[in-house]
Amino acid sequence: MIKEKNLKKKVGAGVCDFCGTPQPFCYFCTHCGLTICQTCFIENQRMFTRSGVTWVCPSCLNWETL
Repeated sequence: MIKEKNLKKKVGAGVCDFCGTPQPFCYFCTHCGLTICQTCFIENQRMFTRSGVTWVCPSCLNWETL
């Protein structure tokens, strides 16, 4: 028996939790729902990622892939 994965969206349009503005492209934490726009992510890149492949949610410390 194969379990179905509960897939939540990782990218899409949303309101950034950092700058508070609606953006057409945002990253979402699948664990807690934190939303960050691409602009804020790039400006604060050192806070979120070291490898450029994964990022850490500052709210729940969950690792997400880009």
